[in-house]
Amino acid sequence: QTILCLPRSFEYSQKNAVLVPAAALGVGGMLLYWLRSGHKIKTIDMGDGWWGSGERPLKGKEDESIRPFKIETSDKEIEDLHRRLDQARFTPHLEGAAFHYGFNSSYLQKVVSYWRNQFDWRKQVEVLNKYPHFHTTIEGIDIHFIHVKPSYVPHGRAVRPLLMVHGWPGSFYEFYKIIPLLTEPARHSLNEGDVVFEVICPSIPGYGFSEAPHQKGFDSIATARIFHKLMNRLGFKEYYLQGGDWGSRITTNMAQMLPQSVKGLHLNVVFAGKQGLGRIICIMLGAYVPWLIGLSREDARRMYPFMQKNIYDVLRESGYLHIQATKPDTAGCGLNDSPMGLAAYILEKFSTWTDKSFLHKDDGGLESKYSLDELLTNVMIYWVTSSIVSSMRFYKENFSKDPDLTAHSRVGVYVPTGIAAFPQEILHTPRIWVKDAYKNIITYSYMPRGGHFAAFEEPKLLAQDIMQFVRKVEQL
Repeated sequence: QTILCLPRSFEYSQKNAVLVPAAALGVGGMLLYWLRSGHKIKTIDMGDGWWGSGERPLKGKEDESIRPFKIETSDKEIEDLHRRLDQARFTPHLEGAAFHYGFNSSYLQKVVSYWRNQFDWRKQVEVLNKYPHFHTTIEGIDIHFIHVKPSYVPHGRAVRPLLMVHGWPGSFYEFYKIIPLLTEPARHSLNEGDVVFEVICPSIPGYGFSEAPHQKGFDSIATARIFHKLMNRLGFKEYYLQGGDWGSRITTNMAQMLPQSVKGLHLNVVFAGKQGLGRIICIMLGAYVPWLIGLSREDARRMYPFMQKNIYDVLRESGYLHIQATKPDTAGCGLNDSPMGLAAYILEKFSTWTDKSFLHKDDGGLESKYSLDELLTNVMIYWVTSSIVSSMRFYKENFSKDPDLTAHSRVGVYVPTGIAAFPQEILHTPRIWVKDAYKNIITYSYMPRGGHFAAFEEPKLLAQDIMQFVRKVEQL
């Protein structure tokens, strides 16, 4: 019987010799597929768009030339401004109101008087033109940008392209103080590393000297795509990105759209996307045992008392947002007609977004961080281009599609990321929350001072942090 069983056992072992490896190979293949599909990096579809007037032309290629551009002014433009300022009507402020009701009208009279009698727009135009300006047509609209290259590159140092994107109510002018620090670091005692940049600062379409979209639907995704096309048109295959405010969302979308083109992403504002019961529980525990949920002492200091800093303060500072996210044209038409109204609307943000305590000052603390020439130059960029309405529409286009700005946070950011967390920012986002969306954080810095307009207010601090981040990325 034993002898009779031998052929059967031999046949069975032969089958095993074939079946077991085949099964192992099949299971291994399925496991490999599962692992690869689970770790596949999701990206935002780049898509395409047309924002010019009328229908997109069926024939003919878009003019891809890079055209030099120069900011100009005229007697007529300045005379019109002066006439409107001369006719400004002021409302008496409430005693002791400081900036609690908005821009203090007594201080506004001082600003308007300076603007009318001392501010020299022609001189500021010369300042604006000290960097090379360009226009190029992308998706039917003219895109404005400045492109600054280092005047001298030490031997052996590579020049890294850096795209810097502004927000509202700022402009490309916010970067004028940080540009020389990044392009010529040795001249500004920032030569401890080997990092030198050429800086590209575009104006968001509808802001300043970039043409406003003529079609509905222009959001941060469309902006991200246009800025990728811009960098590609300038001949860059890989580049660094930096942004705050809308610039943070636009550059984040750029990293989500074409991660292979983005060497690194540096942000000075992060929007926390994740909501829900888990986050609420974390917030409640954080007030008593912050270490238990991964908050540092500095995180806790900046976030609590939570209701005051994250609810009441935000509600007080975000009235403009509701208007601009719903019916921007209504309020915008008045601002576009009155330079005084425009200055009050814009400069109020440069007060409390720079330092929350400035709310208690009669002058809004504006001149403690900026000069009136700097502040009014930014206002003039909106005034002479009649771009306040189109800049406000950017809120409606984004919030109407994504009311809590969380849709894109479901697509992770896997490019190397650096965060500069400034203490006076409207909202603080701790590293543990940033990691929900940004999966590859290289640096996270608690900045010692500064607020929302980091490049404008604390250019050296921001430049140092960008350089530290890029050095670490280059060593990876």
